[in-house]
Amino acid sequence: MKNYMSYPVMIAKHGMRFFTEGWYFRGDEQSRNRRNHLFVNYTSTIIANIIGMSFFTGLLINMGADDGFIGLMAMMPIAANMLQVFAPLLLERFPQRRKLLMYGRLFIFILNIALIGLIPLFPVTQQMRLAMMAAAVLLVNLLNAFFAPGVSVWFISFTPQSMRARFFSVIMMTNGILAALAALGAGSFVDMFKARGMELTGLQAMRGIALALALVDFFLVRDMKEYPYENTGGIKIKQLLVEPFRERLYLRTVMIAFLWSLTASIPGAYYSVYLLKDLGVSYSFLMIVGFFNVPLLLLLTPVWERILRRHSWFKTLTIAMGLFLVHYILLAFVTETTVLFMYPIAVLCAFMLAPGINLAFANIPYVNIPVKNQTLFIGFYSSLANFGAFVGISIGNGFISVTHGRTINLMGVEMGNKQYLMLLVSGAMLAAVFLIHLLSRKTEGKA
Repeated sequence: MKNYMSYPVMIAKHGMRFFTEGWYFRGDEQSRNRRNHLFVNYTSTIIANIIGMSFFTGLLINMGADDGFIGLMAMMPIAANMLQVFAPLLLERFPQRRKLLMYGRLFIFILNIALIGLIPLFPVTQQMRLAMMAAAVLLVNLLNAFFAPGVSVWFISFTPQSMRARFFSVIMMTNGILAALAALGAGSFVDMFKARGMELTGLQAMRGIALALALVDFFLVRDMKEYPYENTGGIKIKQLLVEPFRERLYLRTVMIAFLWSLTASIPGAYYSVYLLKDLGVSYSFLMIVGFFNVPLLLLLTPVWERILRRHSWFKTLTIAMGLFLVHYILLAFVTETTVLFMYPIAVLCAFMLAPGINLAFANIPYVNIPVKNQTLFIGFYSSLANFGAFVGISIGNGFISVTHGRTINLMGVEMGNKQYLMLLVSGAMLAAVFLIHLLSRKTEGKA
């Protein structure tokens, strides 16, 4: 007689084997580190999805912030993180950085979650609260600039190049599921409060959950081992400014990241403002649409992984980016009458292509990176990528400012500037894809 009760156990074992195959081996210390790295990705992703993006924009709107201030908030983290290039001056002084990075990461979480969440309650004027919010966001990102490169170099040391395509695809698939579930749950939760005129209370309650997850994150990081780094015993300012430019191959890798960051950052937070404020779209609708990322990730991440194995990290990026610009074109045609069907179509298009972009960028920072002083090169990479994002957001802010109140009629659709900004983004991305293709032709042989 068949034991049908054993089928769920068998399915669970096969499913677990599918996700752990190629990167997790029972009893292996490096595998345990990779497992914790995976879980840390989960905590970070959930936190980002329940306090960031539309929820942070909603927090600013509740504080009375206008479009200009929201645009400034999008620029400020980017500007601060450009200082990652100086992180090696601190980090390379420490042959062992585990405790510094571990406690620094927790402190940044506490500031980002608790302090920023409490500022709207401070008994001061609205302008003072907005000024304090700007200062807090700047502080969080300045601190992050000095710790992020060290965390990246520490975590990547657990995963050999041969395992990265598989490991990063697992992170992407499972992270995407958790992100969609977290955002959907948070959206429904905040909308319940919003219906009672208590939207701010709902947003702050989500930050309480995020703070609990930050503590879980701390204990996961605490259990991760640290191994000796390849360094030269310290970094001088001259090295920061000169050494990256001597590594021509890695410099091309950095320029590819710069171009993507520039084009992808042009919209800033303006489209979220357009949806939440101008169209009055609910959080639940945005999160329900976002939930469709789950099945598409499960279906398409293995497809993009095969494309990556067949081609290269850079070729995969150019294919995905070349198609991704369609997403922005469709967003331009989202109006009050078309939002219920056009916005989901535009987002589904992005969900189909995002795995290719994200999978490529999971490893691109480490392609062609020199062996010694890796925090220097990761800091340089991050700074240039953030500089690209800063340029992109500046372009977007300038465009919105110059075109304020101006509409255009395209194919019978009356578009405001937050809509036709998306057409500018699609054109910029087309140009970026061409330039990345030229750069990758000289780079991908080493990838």
